[in-house]
Amino acid sequence: MLKVMFAAGAVLALAACASVAPQDATDAPQTYACAGGKSFAAAYDLAGDTARVSAGGRSYRLPHVPSASGAKYARGGVELFSKGDEAMLSGAAGAPYRDCKTG
Repeated sequence: MLKVMFAAGAVLALAACASVAPQDATDAPQTYACAGGKSFAAAYDLAGDTARVSAGGRSYRLPHVPSASGAKYARGGVELFSKGDEAMLSGAAGAPYRDCKTG
């Protein structure tokens, strides 16, 4: 009986581990086309904790921060705000990126 309980516990533990995404897994980068012919790319980790942004030849790793509406990521004066298929990026190389859309 003890062996069966141990085996069942091991199976459940392995199943739980299999469902957890790797810590730095990201969805495919999304390219945003912005006003003035500018563009940037952003990849959001699966948990929504960070965004990796490529803009103006530079890369940024921005943590999620609280926002009233939509999603906001910011660090060191660089801010990405997105809601649906629209976004705005400020403080990054080549900024500002305004009226941006993906899709």
